[in-house]
Amino acid sequence: MAEQEHELPMLAGIAGFFHWLEEFLVILSGPFLTFGLGIGLVDLLSDGALFVNAPSLLYVWAIAQTVGVDGQMVGTWARVGRAFRRRAWGAVIGFSILGLLLAYVGFVAALVFAYQQAYHLTTAGALAKLGFDTVSWLWQRTAVSVGLVCLSGLLRYQKPRPAIVDVEGEIQRIENERRIQAAKAAAQGERLRGLVGMARGTVQAAGGKGSGASAPPLPSSNGHKSAW
Repeated sequence: MAEQEHELPMLAGIAGFFHWLEEFLVILSGPFLTFGLGIGLVDLLSDGALFVNAPSLLYVWAIAQTVGVDGQMVGTWARVGRAFRRRAWGAVIGFSILGLLLAYVGFVAALVFAYQQAYHLTTAGALAKLGFDTVSWLWQRTAVSVGLVCLSGLLRYQKPRPAIVDVEGEIQRIENERRIQAAKAAAQGERLRGLVGMARGTVQAAGGKGSGASAPPLPSSNGHKSAW
């Protein structure tokens, strides 16, 4: 028999908090990515003057990209898990593809950073050492960023609608369950009565055999002649 699994203390509350945090990051990713794209566009239109006059905005842009892209990875795979438990296979496939794209971008970024630190290379040098084309890598990451801006609006959290209770259907369900339970109880009673009857028959049969063995046989009158 499989061992019954019990809920561990406080884990449900902790999981609920992280679920809230994941949804919060998904909500934040859209504004962060939009803000980062706006900084890049302003710098482009100003011919690079924005970052020259305010170099700290480069870090703001980098943080916005990181929160927007990498911050969605855990939330996306959490949605894959929830869709899998609901057996919503279309959502599972869609979120899995998005999660794999985010995992690819995060993996390449982490690998490039590791090569930069290990070999003291620039970003272009690390990409070249890994065999990646710098232009195609920038295209990929930018495409993911813009795609996530669109998805953040499409998948924005919505308050769940209150469940509409079908009163007649609920009454019918309760009545059906009552009938099923009554039928099961009646069948159980029939089985018990059958077992009791079989036990009585067995006891009576055993008693009849015992009384027949203790009685002496009667003498036969056909085998003897009368003395008279």
